Amino acid sequence: MGYTTVADRSEAVDAAAALAAPCTIDGGDETRAFVGRYPLLVDHIGAEAGIVEPLLCARALLQAQGDIVRAVSLVRAWAATLPRLANTRVQITELRAERRITPAFSQPRGGQYLGASLDYAQRLLDLGTMAEGESLAAPVTRGNGVVAPSSFSPAIDPLVAEGLIVRDRCAESVDLTRTKQSGGRGGLLQLLARGETGTMTSLAYTAIRGYGQRQDPTLMELRSGFLPVRMERPDGEVFIVGEIAATVAEITLYRLHDDNGADAHFTLGVGATPGRVERRAIAAAMLDAGCARAATDPDGKRRPCDDEEFIRIAIDGQEASGFVEHLKLPHYVTFTSDLDRVRAAREGEVEA
Repeated sequence: MGYTTVADRSEAVDAAAALAAPCTIDGGDETRAFVGRYPLLVDHIGAEAGIVEPLLCARALLQAQGDIVRAVSLVRAWAATLPRLANTRVQITELRAERRITPAFSQPRGGQYLGASLDYAQRLLDLGTMAEGESLAAPVTRGNGVVAPSSFSPAIDPLVAEGLIVRDRCAESVDLTRTKQSGGRGGLLQLLARGETGTMTSLAYTAIRGYGQRQDPTLMELRSGFLPVRMERPDGEVFIVGEIAATVAEITLYRLHDDNGADAHFTLGVGATPGRVERRAIAAAMLDAGCARAATDPDGKRRPCDDEEFIRIAIDGQEASGFVEHLKLPHYVTFTSDLDRVRAAREGEVEA
């Protein structure tokens, strides 16, 4: 797959793969070494836990012996013991992009920047060995010295101006860790940002391939980089406390109807996640778009992947894992009751 506005495409692909290679960290700190060696795995845990703290996530995974679900549970439990000192919002428009692709357009305004990614490299298992002490990540130049701009204009802006995409869906900020209310679309987006990655990906896949679909989603834009986090002092002065890694995806859907007519405009879905696990952001955007389009359909015609209530239950990985794993606990009392019912039913059949 080629991006026509990427300078020196073959060299850019090689550079993107080299940038995505794991790095070594000097010293004997096992946790820091783990963060350098498995950055996407650490991002995965942080995203599902809703806590952006790489060293803590790495420590949790090591303690959990590689069990991601248990590691997420450890991080969430730790965070639940901390006081809430302040609230702030990050602005997606301020994302300092290190990677930006727009599969929907060959030559978008601002260009394509592959960044650090293995998406374009051959998927072959490397069985080679490295010399002792060799670094896993040699210094490389981004696209022959081409660095991504600090900001991009949204790829969908021309379509919005043409009326092909309607931005009419508001999302109020809501913290579901502090309230039991559903929170509307804002609550759903937060759940999607913290949802279980595999479940979200599977649901998004069923939306594309299942139920006799007559449409294909298009990824309009994918950006990953760093978002500045701002806080306000008591005297009103605003300052930046740091940055968090984040990925944002925008997807559009259209639908062919039974009379072969098409929707008058595209449905836009947005997904965001901490870290660089891009399939999470894409799946979240797909589910957001599906729920938006299904909102106008009768309840009986909604599919699981378009049903907001179902999605809210299904993607909570901690709830699902906890319920499934609780089956390992003693259940002899309830099973004895089940046995009594089955025996009674069998005796009734024999008597009849």
